[in-house]
Amino acid sequence: MTNNLANNSYLTLSKAKKLLEINKMLTQSLKLEEVLKNLITAASELVQVTDTFMIYLYDELTGKLKIAEAIGVEIEPLKRIEFAPGESITGKVFLEKKSKLFKSEQEIDFYMSNMSEENYQFYYEGVRRQKIKSAFCVPILYQDSCLGVLIVDNFNQDGIFSDADLEVIQIIADQSAIALEHSRVYQNLLQKNEMLSNTISIHKKFYQFIIDGEGIGQILLLLETLIGSKVVHRETNLYHEDSNYYPIVRSHEILGVLELERPFETFPEFEQLIIEHACSAIALELTKNSALLEQEFHFRQEIFNQLLHDLTNSDLKRILTYLQWNEVSDIQCIIIEGSANPLWDRNKLTDKQWLVLSFENMLKSICTNSFIVANAFQLIVVLPDLKDDQLSQIINEIEMIVGKEKKVLIGIGRKTSIQQIAISYHEAIQSINYAKTTKQSYIVEYAKLGMERLFHDLEPQRIEIFIQDKIGKLLKTDFLLIDTLLSFINQNKNHKETAKALHIHGNTLYYRLRKIEDILQIDLNDEKEWVDLVIAVQLYVVSHKK
Repeated sequence: MTNNLANNSYLTLSKAKKLLEINKMLTQSLKLEEVLKNLITAASELVQVTDTFMIYLYDELTGKLKIAEAIGVEIEPLKRIEFAPGESITGKVFLEKKSKLFKSEQEIDFYMSNMSEENYQFYYEGVRRQKIKSAFCVPILYQDSCLGVLIVDNFNQDGIFSDADLEVIQIIADQSAIALEHSRVYQNLLQKNEMLSNTISIHKKFYQFIIDGEGIGQILLLLETLIGSKVVHRETNLYHEDSNYYPIVRSHEILGVLELERPFETFPEFEQLIIEHACSAIALELTKNSALLEQEFHFRQEIFNQLLHDLTNSDLKRILTYLQWNEVSDIQCIIIEGSANPLWDRNKLTDKQWLVLSFENMLKSICTNSFIVANAFQLIVVLPDLKDDQLSQIINEIEMIVGKEKKVLIGIGRKTSIQQIAISYHEAIQSINYAKTTKQSYIVEYAKLGMERLFHDLEPQRIEIFIQDKIGKLLKTDFLLIDTLLSFINQNKNHKETAKALHIHGNTLYYRLRKIEDILQIDLNDEKEWVDLVIAVQLYVVSHKK
């Protein structure tokens, strides 16, 4: 008996020494493969009654437990197993975070009963179609977080595992958890350093495309190759939240989006960094293109300013060649301006550029060789040889591009020769000014204006004298009567329509009209007095922006 105790003491002491050696061995390497091999080797040396050792580690990406290292089994089939937490012995111990000793086949069968059919097929092949006689499973815990499990199975040997075996493996698992966590941190650092190095290299490739003038197409081709997924560049100055869209941003300005095949968050971290670098490179390319486009716009302004003045024949021919216009062509000027708000945000350069390019693309599909100039917050469009039906189509398309929520004013000059382009331009200006003052129509064609077109050629002092002579007394009395008179004029002296437009009773309208006659000492049925009154009111409306 004394000899048995001595043997037991010696065995305990030898195991203790071995555990110290294992602790040193586990901390000698930060490489995961070496840590796992050391763990398996140590476990097999300390537990005699066993055939197999297996380590399953939890994969955070898939949320499954996968084989990491093993001895005494066929490893390839086991690599295809993915245990969910709670599935079979492995998953249950992982969830419960408690060691479990199995001393009977019935208990083992019960714990393995919820293993999926697919996993069981791979497992059965991996353990060489053997049935487990006894086993124990130990969780690998680090700061209350389970990293995986260590499983020891007995298929052939007659002995069963003891509580002492379980305790020894538990100690090894605890030591291994620290080593595995250190290895994980080390591997993460290595990956991040490698990722940083690779992304810097990729970043340089993207920017080299810009330097070499390869353009956005080459950037997208490289991006698709690197992430193994199709990418489409969308030119837009608007961005709506969409998991498959990644915005291309400069400062706070949206330059466009990359349309991805799947949500950005589903790409691995490294590929997300690649997408971000590609967007930065595309933003730089777009900024470069934007600067070139601004130079083009400035050149167009110079061309247009020259057209407004007398040109020598040689200068005119040079400009006509640039614009691809025929010298005998008729031209027509159109001015487009925002009504309440500017057409574009002055703090967003691409807003203006996007609008101009959108108009150009639209005009190409309707008429040829149009010429667009951005002047302050106006767009000046010069159209050669324009047909009436084309003008209507252009106006409809303008509304579609700008959007119905953004009201625009459109002034249209008459058709003139190229040499008289200044006339059509000034007519377009007068038309848009008339639209601003009357607010009766947002589209004004100079050719359709009546006496209104003459008002702009009169001296302001003479206009004011005429207004005061004809309706001065009314202006000093009640502006409600001015509104009534203006509506009466607009409705062509139709009493019913005027009352309807003013939302008043017919008798009220009759009373107001009689009062107007009394104040002005006129007869609204007198043709000459009526014409003078209409002219005075129209002059007042044009000259007083109220």
